[in-house]
Amino acid sequence: MKLQLAVHALLGLGVGLLSPSALALPAQQYHQCTKSFTYDLFLSNHRIGHYQRTLNWQGDQVQIRSYSTIDIKVSKSQFRQNSRVFWSEQENGFLTHSFERHISGLMAGQTSATFSEDGRRTSLQHEGDTLTFTSQDIPIRDGDAVGSQIRLNLLNGKKSFDFKLQGTDDVDRYYFEVKGQEYINTNFGRLKAFRVEQVRKPDRQLVMWFAPAVDYQLVKATYERRLLNLKAMLLRQDIQCPQTTATMQSNATIQSTATSQSTPSIP
Repeated sequence: MKLQLAVHALLGLGVGLLSPSALALPAQQYHQCTKSFTYDLFLSNHRIGHYQRTLNWQGDQVQIRSYSTIDIKVSKSQFRQNSRVFWSEQENGFLTHSFERHISGLMAGQTSATFSEDGRRTSLQHEGDTLTFTSQDIPIRDGDAVGSQIRLNLLNGKKSFDFKLQGTDDVDRYYFEVKGQEYINTNFGRLKAFRVEQVRKPDRQLVMWFAPAVDYQLVKATYERRLLNLKAMLLRQDIQCPQTTATMQSNATIQSTATSQSTPSIP
């Protein structure tokens, strides 16, 4: 997997939309907050860049803007993606409407995709070629919708789940298991977090930690495959909610900035 796409997969699968009280509120009440997350990126424990994602709700859809820069010795690349994700009453979950992806520098290219309303069909354009994919059983999603659904599944207490993820030139199935909760060192102190692992892929290891104390957000993720050893650490989060939503949530604005500059690890 290309480094930029590996980074996006690593974080796209982890950054969600909901707040802890979301399940008790009607959709239009909790789908109003604007959220921004910034992650430090490491390759073999060396910092190589950052990744930022901003989520803006517009009615029953959310627009997600992702941006990252990676600088490795003489090579520098940038990644930008705009996605539209929505809540589907029919599927009782988050689905993807469309996305546009641009990579500059090394491995430059452009990709865009549109998804059917039920997620069973996608049309992808990549470097002048058009590809069509279909699914007979479960919806096809992009990384943003998958990440949102993982977080919702944690809030619902689910222990295992699987998704079909739209890639640049294919659709792959991902299986995950919740391995329990454990204390880890983070940029927000030592926190108790859910440990979620990708399974049924013996050639790689993807692990994500979601901390209830930090809005159930992804606070750490690692990805290992062959010579690739990636790590992402949440550095900052900024959550802004309208006053009406804030009254129900008890906190309208959550602004968190890391105070630790260390590279934490699992104890």
